[in-house]
Amino acid sequence: MNKMPTCPHFSLCSGCTLEENLFHPPIWNEALSFFKNASPQLEPRLHTDGFGQTRMKAKLAVRPPSHFGLFKKGTHEVLPIPDCRVHHPSINRAVSLLNKTLLQSPLSLYTENPPTGLLRYVQLAVERQSNRIQLTLVLNASHTNPQIDAFCNALCSSDLWHSIWLNFHPQNSNTIFGPSWILIQGEPFLWHTLNQTPIAFHPAAFSQSHLSLFEKMLQQIETWIASSTSILELYAGVGAIGLSLHRRSIPIHLVENNPFAHLSYLESLKHFPPSEQTLFSYTCASADTISLNSYDLIIVDPPRKGLDPQLLRRLNDLHNVRLIYVSCGFESFQRDTQDLLASGWRLDDASGYLLFPGTNHVELLALFSKFS
Repeated sequence: MNKMPTCPHFSLCSGCTLEENLFHPPIWNEALSFFKNASPQLEPRLHTDGFGQTRMKAKLAVRPPSHFGLFKKGTHEVLPIPDCRVHHPSINRAVSLLNKTLLQSPLSLYTENPPTGLLRYVQLAVERQSNRIQLTLVLNASHTNPQIDAFCNALCSSDLWHSIWLNFHPQNSNTIFGPSWILIQGEPFLWHTLNQTPIAFHPAAFSQSHLSLFEKMLQQIETWIASSTSILELYAGVGAIGLSLHRRSIPIHLVENNPFAHLSYLESLKHFPPSEQTLFSYTCASADTISLNSYDLIIVDPPRKGLDPQLLRRLNDLHNVRLIYVSCGFESFQRDTQDLLASGWRLDDASGYLLFPGTNHVELLALFSKFS
C-alpha cells in the first residue's frame, strides 16, 4: 500500500486528497469497470511516474496576511503550503522569495469582501532546463502603479526568474486571469522539449504540470497515428500534441480558441525546418465550428466539461475515421463515450495517466474507430 509521504499540510490542504493507494486512486477502478463494459477485450494500464516534486506548474491564491497557497478544504481561506511535497522545489523557493519581498516592498493583498487590495493570484511555471520560474502576478488593477512597480523592481534582483509577467484582472469574478498581460522582465515564452520537440508556452496558454508523464502520453499517441494521412486536432492549445508528431510527415490542422495559445504555436513553428512547417496549419476558433469531413484521424483534448454537444453530434455522423480522445474528466469522458458507442464508434484502446498524484483524478487516453 503506497502511503502519502509525510506532509505537514495534508489534513487541511485542498491539493492532495489521498493518503494511501497513491498510484491506484479509486476513480481508476471506476474507469476500469467502465472500459470492461464498453470493450471487454481491453486491458487498460494506468501509467505513473512518481509523486514528489512532479508538479512543474502551480496557481496559488494570495490573501492577507502574506499567504500564498491553496484554499482550505471547503473555505475561501488561503492555507500556505511552503513545504508542498508535490511542487517542484523551485516553486517552493519562489513562494519563499515572494514572501520576503512582500516584507521589503509591501504590495497590498486581495480581499474578497469587499474586493480590495492588489495581488490576487500568482502562477509559477518551472523551466525544466534551468529550474527558473516563469512568474505571473495577477493584480486587482487595470494598469500598473508605483506600488506594483516597486514590488517588481525588488523581485527583479533575483536570478530565480525566467520571466516576470503582470496580468490585470480588476473584475470581481472567480476566473483567475484577466485579459491584459505585460512582460516586465525576461523571455516572452517558456520552452519545454516534449517528445523531442521544442514547444513554446505563453503564461496565458494551458500547459500540463507533470511533464515527464505527459511525454509518455505523447509517445503513445504517436504510435496510434501510423496509418493516418490527414489529422485534425481540436482543442489543440499551443499544439503540443500535433507539433510533437512532426516526424511522421502527416498534414495536421490544429484548432484552438485561445489567442495566446496561437501565439505560442507560431513561436514554436519558427524552430521547425521549412519543409516541416508546411505540414501544419492552425485556426483560432471554437472546435464546434470546424468541418470534420476531410480527415481520417481526429484528436480531441477538451476541457473538463467534455466535448461540445454540437461537435459530438457531428462526430457521430462521421464514417471511416478514427478518433483519439484525451480526457481530463472521467464523468464527461464516460458520458461522451457512451454517446459515441451508441452511434457506431468502437473503443479500440485506452489507458490512464496519473498526472496529479495524490488526487482522485486520472487523465484518460482512448482510441476509437468507426468504419462502415
